[in-house]
Amino acid sequence: MNSSKHEGHGLLPRPLRLEPRWGRLELGRGLRIELPPDAPPPVVELVRRFQPRFDRLLGAAAEEAATLKLAPTEAAGNHPALGDDETYRLRITASGAELDAPSVWGAAHGFERCLQLLDRDAGGAFLAALLLEDGPRLPWRGVLLDLARHFLDLPTLLRTLDGLAAAGINVLHLHLNDDQGFRFESRRCPRLHERSGSRGYLRVEDVAELVAAATARGIRVVPELDVPGHAGAILHAHPELAAGPAPATLPRAFGPSRYALDPSLDATWGLLEALLDDLVELFPDAYVHLGGDEVHPEVYAFEDARRRAWMSAEGLTDAAAVQAWFTRGVVAMLAERGRRAVGWDEVLHPAMPAAMTVQAWRGAATLEAALAAGHDALYSAGWYLDLGYPARLHYRFDPAAPVAELVAAEAALATEPLLADVGDGILALQAAAADTAKALPAVARRGRLLGGEACLWSELVTQELLDVRLYGRLAAVAERLWSDPVAADEASFECRLPGWLTHVERVTDCRPLTGDPALLWRLGVEPQERLAVETLLEALEPVRWYKRLLGVDGLASRREGRPPQRPYDADTLLHRPVDLLPPDSPAMWQLRSALFALAADPEGLPARVTLRDFAGRWRMLPLQLGALQQRSQPFLALADRIEQLAELADLLDELVDAVSAFESPGMALRQRFGELARIAAAAVAETELAALRPIGDWLESRT
Repeated sequence: MNSSKHEGHGLLPRPLRLEPRWGRLELGRGLRIELPPDAPPPVVELVRRFQPRFDRLLGAAAEEAATLKLAPTEAAGNHPALGDDETYRLRITASGAELDAPSVWGAAHGFERCLQLLDRDAGGAFLAALLLEDGPRLPWRGVLLDLARHFLDLPTLLRTLDGLAAAGINVLHLHLNDDQGFRFESRRCPRLHERSGSRGYLRVEDVAELVAAATARGIRVVPELDVPGHAGAILHAHPELAAGPAPATLPRAFGPSRYALDPSLDATWGLLEALLDDLVELFPDAYVHLGGDEVHPEVYAFEDARRRAWMSAEGLTDAAAVQAWFTRGVVAMLAERGRRAVGWDEVLHPAMPAAMTVQAWRGAATLEAALAAGHDALYSAGWYLDLGYPARLHYRFDPAAPVAELVAAEAALATEPLLADVGDGILALQAAAADTAKALPAVARRGRLLGGEACLWSELVTQELLDVRLYGRLAAVAERLWSDPVAADEASFECRLPGWLTHVERVTDCRPLTGDPALLWRLGVEPQERLAVETLLEALEPVRWYKRLLGVDGLASRREGRPPQRPYDADTLLHRPVDLLPPDSPAMWQLRSALFALAADPEGLPARVTLRDFAGRWRMLPLQLGALQQRSQPFLALADRIEQLAELADLLDELVDAVSAFESPGMALRQRFGELARIAAAAVAETELAALRPIGDWLESRT
């Protein structure tokens, strides 16, 4: 497929087949979608939703506007389902455009592509002539959003649906409870949301509106009731159901806990019956996620006579058997309600029924073990968006690759320069996955790889920070789930990503590049300081993996096998400069591009101007931000980074001077750069100096 002509549009995910043709469809008078005769109501509604989106960009379509003809399209089911036909065919000529899709969900993807393909030059708006035949590679392309740690309200979720649709994501997985909160209204068990939903929860009407909006976009909504562990919020409302300790107050601490439901009590199963009835009524999807992760084994190592007798009667010999027995019971309850269960990879057990779908989050080893044991499976291990990895690292994981390739890709994370100081923790998590996998026998019927999900846990994410944390990396996952792996190209992806993020801001209410403007005001930034603050923040990045969430001391404790004392909990305000930093800085992509462009053409004016601009703005930061540092402790804490950027400005100017004179940067410059990089890396901080990396990479390429 040759799609290079359209990479400037940010065409992403990469389509299956795109053939550029001669000519263009002029859109000076707008674009009018033509419905096929006797279109079913869902198709009519689809056009009613997309026509205003084209009109907003092109102006209201005049009578003589260009036309986009939609071929006869089936309405499909009442709700999107796993395995629906999502293919489409788009043909654009100078005389008009035609969209052919077997289902309304495929037509929705086709309209999203048309929005991406809109272009403009001196002659006005147009669509380039082409033939595009497309459809997703894998049927389950999801994202998990965690509503428990920090609540995401209905308006936030509704705007997020548009961003997900732009990426071709078709599953929104909602983590609805954890120790810190219970986030949906239970009419059968109201004590749960009344006592443990104090920071917000989705009302019954909210869920109905969310599901309807998702359905209109071809997105399934999969709820997660996380049991038997992570049950602090449930046990805050019903302490009588605790297998171990019950919290005296609603827990605020993050991390694995010992709060778990007691499977030996009839009352526990009565509560679960009621909650599953609630979920089945609220969410029409065929799948319900039941969690099953991070249950501390000591909680189910019962020593009291009653529960030891219960274990004996059920034939259970250890804590793992108790949890597996519990999970099998929930799977059966879901089956009685016509639903299928999904669980995190800790649910893997020789006694687990094949009907359980396994979500592999700890490593490729559990993915392969699940498939070999006959379970359908989802991959998430390389796609934890809360870990602060740049998008290029997430892009390296192909869930359908041979297991040896996936294992190698995961192991390679530990050797990444970005992650060198946490490599041991990365390898430890993968080793735990491998240990789980060893206990499982293979069966004759291999399970199906359904797809995968990006996971954004919300310990350090609020609804104001969501967009900046989500889309840049979600785009990488979306392409690996949608597109032909033969065409996967990391460099091409990074080239297309900025345009796609700009597209998302243009066609939705999501703000992955600009973020929430109120956040800088809340930090005390005056209007005249805003540009300088943005210059500072775009040159920084957060520390990676769990290093920030655990803190330096907590990371050391974890390495020594002691419970970490975490610096954050659910009440910590996330309104410091580090909270505003995206894991990828578009400005640093621009810096890297300009450096290599100057090397290719030392007399090139655009690259030289760009690099001089970076240096000039960095040099002015100590002066421009002096007053802000005096009145703001969060910015005072960045004083070293501000000074380091000013020093880097001098080095960058010297580098540009040398290259422009057709000379190599001298040893003295390299040594000064190395010393600055060493000092910056040695700082005990939650931020890193992102601007060092592209310059360092460029210097290394010139040796």
